[in-house]
Order: sequence, then structure tokens, then C-alpha cells
Amino acid sequence: MGHRDWIIDCVTLTALLATDTGSARAEEGIKEDARKAGRAVGSATREVWQGAKKTGKEIGHGATKAAKAVGGAAKEGAQELKRAFKGEK
Repeated sequence: MGHRDWIIDCVTLTALLATDTGSARAEEGIKEDARKAGRAVGSATREVWQGAKKTGKEIGHGATKAAKAVGGAAKEGAQELKRAFKGEK
């Protein structure tokens, strides 16, 4: 089960707990159940955020390496072009 499915399940559980009118529970019991569900959703959200953060960092590092390689190749190409023009004069 993916993070997204887990979050959806927690939100659904929270909604069911909040709309449970047939229950004879005390108000405090419902509040505690809602708190627990809220904590579960918060925990799942934090896990998803941390995974996205890690992925973003990896993409950023890869893009930096690629940009440096392209920049180096462009510099070499410009130097070759400059040498070619100097040789023609």
C-alpha cells in the first residue's frame, strides 16, 4: 500500500469517526479517536514529505552534475571555435 493510499484510508477513517451518530460513546471518546486519526494522517504526511524531499535532493544533484557537464562541453566548444578563427586570420 502506497503512502497516498494510506493517507486516503486515514482521512476516510477520520470522516467515519466524526459522523458516527449511532454510537453511544462519550464526546471525549470521539475527540480522542479524532486525535489519534489526526496523528496518523500527520505521520503519514510527514513520511511522504520526507520521501519527496529526498527525491528532490537527488534530482537536484543530478541536474547540477548534468549542467556542469554541459557547461564544460560548451566551454570546450567555444575554445575550439576561437582557436579555429585565430588560425584563419
